[in-house]
Amino acid sequence: MPNPEKLSTRKKITNYLINILLLIVSLCVTVVIVEITLPLLKIRNIEEAVYQVRRPTVQGIYGAYHPQLGYTLQKNLYNVRLFYPKQLDYTLDTNSYGFRGQDWDLSSNRKNIVILGDSFAFGWGVQWEQTVGEIIEKELQKKDPAYQVINLAMPGWDMDTIIRSFELYKDIIKPVAVIYVFCPNDLLCGIKKISATEYDIKYHPKPDDEKSFQAMVARQQPGYWSWDKFFRRSYVKAYHARVLRRLFDKRIGASLSTDKAPAGFDFSPPIDTPSVSTLDEEHKQFALYCLNRLRHDAGDAHLYVIDTSDKSILHLKDKPDNRRWVLREFSERNKNNVSFIDFESFVRKTPDGRKFYLDYDDHWSAAGHAVAASMLLKKITS
Repeated sequence: MPNPEKLSTRKKITNYLINILLLIVSLCVTVVIVEITLPLLKIRNIEEAVYQVRRPTVQGIYGAYHPQLGYTLQKNLYNVRLFYPKQLDYTLDTNSYGFRGQDWDLSSNRKNIVILGDSFAFGWGVQWEQTVGEIIEKELQKKDPAYQVINLAMPGWDMDTIIRSFELYKDIIKPVAVIYVFCPNDLLCGIKKISATEYDIKYHPKPDDEKSFQAMVARQQPGYWSWDKFFRRSYVKAYHARVLRRLFDKRIGASLSTDKAPAGFDFSPPIDTPSVSTLDEEHKQFALYCLNRLRHDAGDAHLYVIDTSDKSILHLKDKPDNRRWVLREFSERNKNNVSFIDFESFVRKTPDGRKFYLDYDDHWSAAGHAVAASMLLKKITS
């Protein structure tokens, strides 16, 4: 005869396992329903989050390892299209150095102006002729055809790599002017102090860096599939990041918060220029070191520094610790060969300031590039 106790225990275990299985199936069905339903609802907050992980990143898809700079783009690309429905659609060419644009004319009669920076200066999201560098070149060539603007910018580069790129190519370019398009996240690189006044900004490649970079590029290709990539690009993940985490994580909630702008404006107004930037000392000193190094490397060439800002900063009230005030402070100390252009203050004063940025993106729109070029040209031609 079967033991009644054993039968009862077995039945309890079976019921328990069935309940767990039903719970798992229910969760899976819920996830599928959410994944199908959310795209139909077109919730802007969710759509932006999905865009951020699904948008084509040019350095991820077309990146090439570089032993001094970490990476550039593949050389001699032609008419490559970067596309995301209703948000991103632009093409690019690269030259024999792996930078955006045509090959450089390095003949001695050229008057070269160098554009430095990250994805803003690179022209993420806009056509080549709409970029700040190309607009400046076309205007200056009306007065003197010898002018040439060389774009040394690269998406994802931080301040240390931006300085290294200029030091690597300055002797063959011999610029008459240098334009640094500063983005607030340029200061997010690892800060390696080697003395009281110096920092190590060299790239120290590890033995497997090139292999790791190539593996990253392989994972970014449109045809690559993995469960991790699928999950990160899902609407469920976006819902978790933009809704659930915001509800239960105060830090995330604070980072996504915005301050109310005055009636008729997209962003809060700029504050009066502070006498001294209150940015934390570590980042301030590193920024000043890099800027001074760039000024020294530029030699007789005038240095123009323009800030970009981004919507995450612009949606908050302006503060004395805003990173652009370090740029202004630096230019005030070096008036003879440095000029600062305050793009963020201009945007904050403009009623429809959002037009200077792409819709789901923080990068400059064609209108943003146009007004930045106009502000720079005013300084250059004066």
